[in-house]
Amino acid sequence: MEIKIIEAIKAHDTIIIHRHKQPDLDAYGAQLGLKELIIENFKDKNVYAVGDDQSYPLEHLMDKIDDATYEDALVFVLDTAADYMISDKRYKLGKTLINIDHHRNDTNIDPDIFFHEPDLISCSQMIAMIGMKGGLKFNDLIASHIYAGIVGDSGRFQYITSKNAKNTFDIVAYLMNYHVKIQEIYNFLSLESLAKRVAKDKFRSFNLTEYNVAYRFNDYASIKASGLTFQEVSRGTVNLMAGIKEVMIWANFSENEYGEIIGEFRSKDISIVDIAKRFGGGGHANACGATLDSWEASLEVVRAFDERMKMYHDKGNI
Repeated sequence: MEIKIIEAIKAHDTIIIHRHKQPDLDAYGAQLGLKELIIENFKDKNVYAVGDDQSYPLEHLMDKIDDATYEDALVFVLDTAADYMISDKRYKLGKTLINIDHHRNDTNIDPDIFFHEPDLISCSQMIAMIGMKGGLKFNDLIASHIYAGIVGDSGRFQYITSKNAKNTFDIVAYLMNYHVKIQEIYNFLSLESLAKRVAKDKFRSFNLTEYNVAYRFNDYASIKASGLTFQEVSRGTVNLMAGIKEVMIWANFSENEYGEIIGEFRSKDISIVDIAKRFGGGGHANACGATLDSWEASLEVVRAFDERMKMYHDKGNI
């Protein structure tokens, strides 16, 4: 599959790289890592990375291109296989479409090539696999982008499993042949201003179900009043409920400016992605999410999680 993707790159003069909306480190790492990998190895190609912008520890700039640029272009969609998640809907305008993803969802964007590895911890390492198996040249910037993506989606390696540990650490070991900006990446993940820390503490309280599912509802007014961005509340505070021995499933529901409820779901030792899919979402076994249309729908998700915990409890696991 990796060689097939490289052949597709060689066959096109213009390559445009998309990824999901509200990008996290893995979306950025995969997108920018692939862009720099192509630039380093195929000097004659025109390569663009497009989409909305969020905070990211490494210097970057999203490209602004017109529709005509897509003519005869190879288009990549990375770190999502769901059309509603893709940033910039013009991905359909290209000549050839390649979808690369590691989430436990089938693709619905009808790609010409679908590179899918749901057991891997990140999309960024799939970009590394393309470069390594194709014998492509890496550099410090490529390695830093890919490392950032792996660190981000692996939760600084705490979500590694026996299914993906060897692949992940083999790739990380290879990246260490280059000057990776490790400290900048970890500072981005672990340091924040005093004002932001105080603001986040307003979102620390949570509710508990009968079987200890932790959850919190954040309406748009409270998010706006906090001074934090939507992402800083939605994804940035979900793990304030993590690390509690009795809590094995936790969920953060946040209302955006359009009235949609964005659910961020996490668990330890119990797969919950099937529940996320039931409500139109998806993701990983223990880290997933869904977009909901009401608080009542959010409560239905909570009830489904509580039922999952009841089944776990009834089997004598607790």
